Amino acid sequence: MSGIQQLDVVERAVRVLRTINAFDGVSVSELAKLSGVTRAATNRYLVTLETLGYVERNAEKKYAVTRKVLEFSSGAPRDDWVSIMIQPILVDYCRQIGWPLSFSTIRNSQLVVLTNTDVESPLIVRPSREHLVLPLVGRAAGHMLLASKSKAVRDDILSSALIRNTNLYTQAGMSPNALEDILKVTQKQGYATSKLTGMNWATLSVPVQGEDNVEFAVSTRVHPTAVSLNEALSRFVEPLRSCATKLSKTMRTASRS
Repeated sequence: MSGIQQLDVVERAVRVLRTINAFDGVSVSELAKLSGVTRAATNRYLVTLETLGYVERNAEKKYAVTRKVLEFSSGAPRDDWVSIMIQPILVDYCRQIGWPLSFSTIRNSQLVVLTNTDVESPLIVRPSREHLVLPLVGRAAGHMLLASKSKAVRDDILSSALIRNTNLYTQAGMSPNALEDILKVTQKQGYATSKLTGMNWATLSVPVQGEDNVEFAVSTRVHPTAVSLNEALSRFVEPLRSCATKLSKTMRTASRS
């Protein structure tokens, strides 16, 4: 096998591992679709990754990363202000609506979930981790944050994101033009929704207004089989906006003190 072929194999294996890390509970078929790697190759990488202790399979035959992978990010900076100021507000609203809330931003042209209330929600079986790093395209919070930027800024962000991940659009099942249409609708309605292909979650996201711009979004996700998207919109848009307003006021007060 040539050096280039070996690099291709490593790149695909890393792509599979990153996809597992992003979704924290994904089947082989979902993984193949989301990573853009063939099912046969995905199976081979999973056998190796499981043998090496980097992934594990749960009772539902879905794969998630192990602590061995999480050790790679043990030196990542912690946002202590999020735990102190943001988390209590999210927990309060989570208890009101039942479904989990998350607080996200854009870092390094990726969507970063700074914190969530998965462990507080009675409707979550497998909680997602904090500081989860996800693709911007195909995610309600990513769309909400992109829609809040000027076109020039979001074009730069997306160009940078494409350098990191050339399959950014295909993995989300959309084109650049389709994303632009979604962002226009998002700007008009003031919230974003998404239903990720192959994943049984629908997400609703609203912006958290800063002093001069929007740097954060607050979101909730629901099982569409339990709560339809239309029902989620009627029930949760206003509580999310109320939560976002409280978060915004709290951060502004802290920045002025």
